[in-house]
Amino acid sequence: MGLKALLESRPVIYEIVPPRRDPSRFSTEIGGVEGVLLDGRIAAINIPELVKRREDHGSVVYSPATIPPEEYAMMIRDYKESVVNLVAPRMEEEAFLARARKIIHEYNVPNLVVVGKERTTDRLPGPDVARALSLLSQEKVDSVALGGVCIFSRTTPSLDERRGTSSQSEARRVWLKAQAGADFVTSQINLEAAPVIRFLRAYQAICEETGRKPVTVFVSLTTVPTRTILSLIESLDVVVPPPVKRRLLGASEMGKESVKVSHDVFAEVLSQAEKEGITVPLGLQVEQVGVNSGALTLDLLDSVYPLFRGR
Repeated sequence: MGLKALLESRPVIYEIVPPRRDPSRFSTEIGGVEGVLLDGRIAAINIPELVKRREDHGSVVYSPATIPPEEYAMMIRDYKESVVNLVAPRMEEEAFLARARKIIHEYNVPNLVVVGKERTTDRLPGPDVARALSLLSQEKVDSVALGGVCIFSRTTPSLDERRGTSSQSEARRVWLKAQAGADFVTSQINLEAAPVIRFLRAYQAICEETGRKPVTVFVSLTTVPTRTILSLIESLDVVVPPPVKRRLLGASEMGKESVKVSHDVFAEVLSQAEKEGITVPLGLQVEQVGVNSGALTLDLLDSVYPLFRGR
């Protein structure tokens, strides 16, 4: 059964960063995640599009940092359904649409996540997320699921190209993405429960006020096996609360402690959502950060899966 049909049944997806542009690494990359690809609990593999941002004489350029996610989707298609992420603003509108059509119709990838700019002030040639989702919603077949990105702790203003900078809650952003055609959103990594709960509470309120059905929200968790990985996720603007950081750095085995942290966060989210009667459909995303973290992330899935599935 495809991911779209499972969106209201608490699905699990797993994010893997595609390999760099060195073909000699392809086979080892697959071998390193074989346990993940064979895990029956995982409905789909989420493949981000990583880009390098550079400023060049007053202009901003995004260039690929890895092989295209759709190419990685082809490599794993015999194992799992894929979710391909596209950074829409970095391509002219027609180029974006042509690439999306090829992914859907030639690569037969049934799930696309539209990603926006790295910085709201960046001037890029392509469509913003809402425009890209709207275009794709007119193109897609019924079996294709469209997604966006959600950052529960985000407080920075959004940038409206026509009206200038405006303040907008994350719940409102997701509501607008749903209006534009999104079926689900995937979140940034979470190491605390409070922002997740605040978002779910606010998003449900907006949906109830407007009479709109909420989309599925994938709550993302990860493991932190080393200080290097901790520094990496902090550099990606993941919020690491000071008590959590102290807990990780003070542990004799940081990786195992990080599994406990993510378990505690997810358990609190599920418990509070049930207590408050929050009915926003939830999904779980487990993110593998670091090429050697596959086994540890499966330990994380072992820890939280019974909570998520209610057994």
